[in-house]
Amino acid sequence: MKFSIMRDEIFDALQRVVNVIPQRSTFMMTQNVLIFTEDNLLKMVGTDLEITLMSWAPASISEEGSIAVPGRLLFDIMREMPNIELHFESDEQHRMKVTSDFGRYKLSGVNPIEFPQRPELGEDVQELILENDVFHRLIENTIFACSTDELRAALTGVFFNIKEDGIEAVATDGHRLAKMSYKGASFPSKNIMAIVPTRSLNFVLRNLEGDGTSTIYFGKKHALFELKDSQLYARLIEETFVDYERVIPKETPYEMLIDSEEFYSSVKRVSLFSNPLTSQVVLSITPQHVELHAEDVDYGGEAQERIQCEFNKEEFRIAFNSRYLQDILKHVSSEKLQLRFLRPDYAVLANPLETAENEEQLMLLMPVRLESE
Repeated sequence: MKFSIMRDEIFDALQRVVNVIPQRSTFMMTQNVLIFTEDNLLKMVGTDLEITLMSWAPASISEEGSIAVPGRLLFDIMREMPNIELHFESDEQHRMKVTSDFGRYKLSGVNPIEFPQRPELGEDVQELILENDVFHRLIENTIFACSTDELRAALTGVFFNIKEDGIEAVATDGHRLAKMSYKGASFPSKNIMAIVPTRSLNFVLRNLEGDGTSTIYFGKKHALFELKDSQLYARLIEETFVDYERVIPKETPYEMLIDSEEFYSSVKRVSLFSNPLTSQVVLSITPQHVELHAEDVDYGGEAQERIQCEFNKEEFRIAFNSRYLQDILKHVSSEKLQLRFLRPDYAVLANPLETAENEEQLMLLMPVRLESE
């Protein structure tokens, strides 16, 4: 294999791929990056066996071929290079030589045949095309609610429920739930249900461009995300997602309307004085205002703030874990937030008053028991 390429071109492609390489692995081949030429492009592949990411860049190819080389070492070398033309050449002993205006560098590679194959999607693959900004919001407004408990594997990813008239993304960790839906055309006629791990979706978010569209192919065990100058294969979580509709209250007689940014800022300030173990913030709501209160009895810290709101009942008192409450408020895109309550010990619904066209956003947060009770 022999090719020439500008440093910035190979560095940008390599930067996407090298992030997939695991810090530690019992399978040493995953510490390498597969480099090969195809369709007049230089292509690179990295994998941790759960995620496989391929990226590419234009190059001047003199001789076709392939090689697997230590990924982080190559990345470190490219990072220290200025944007000049680099010349690469590999031999039959799987050694790669890099030459530049500065000098020469040699890397010991391995046989590319030993590198893990890219996953096969199998038969009956379903295709979904989404605008990048819509796809970005679907992920960003749900992924924060995913669980990190590996014993509850189904909750460590975002559940995508794709129907003929739209898509619904849902995530929950048992304490909070986030649901985002989008109605539109060009959806598959066959229903798709898949759980995509959070780590895979974080890579998708990094590589999503602001404009344009992305194509997702759903197979039985893997999903393929076609992104700009890259492809990402993600192993799906083969578990049954929870019946989330069951925990969403059907009736919520208490309703509060409040300025989103003002409420978020107040929660952040008051929570600095909460008990480090419980992070409890208490809301005392009346028709014209809500009073936020936090106290750390052990150290004597206390904070109290009052901000305006609209409430349809006389009085209501409820407490939350402030960290979870802040996560909810951080993902409200509209000026006004609506909170709906049933009881102080029951799930609370939160939603922005306004959303983008054809979109709906709903979040659920479980309250905590009032420390005074």
